[in-house]
Amino acid sequence: MSKLAISWYRVKLDVMNVSLTAELETVIEGKVKSGLYNNASEVVRDALRRAFCPPQSLDLEEDTPELAALIREGAKSRHTPHRKGDVRRLLEQFRQRSRA
Repeated sequence: MSKLAISWYRVKLDVMNVSLTAELETVIEGKVKSGLYNNASEVVRDALRRAFCPPQSLDLEEDTPELAALIREGAKSRHTPHRKGDVRRLLEQFRQRSRA
């Protein structure tokens, strides 16, 4: 097992050492290498928040009215739902037309 130092701020800086399995360490290192997080502490803090803190509700109309308007506009618009293979068929039709 490896050790990971986790820091958080209260009145002063406290350090907590946590033992991790090699698998968890690999997961954390992968998240940091992906660029989603700046360091291992951010990964652990995010994981703990997701595991133990209730999600904050989002009221689109109140919090992001512009996004809510775009979603309403998109829902009302005329669109064609696509199924698996549609893009492949369209590409094949395009290729056939371009050969003619």
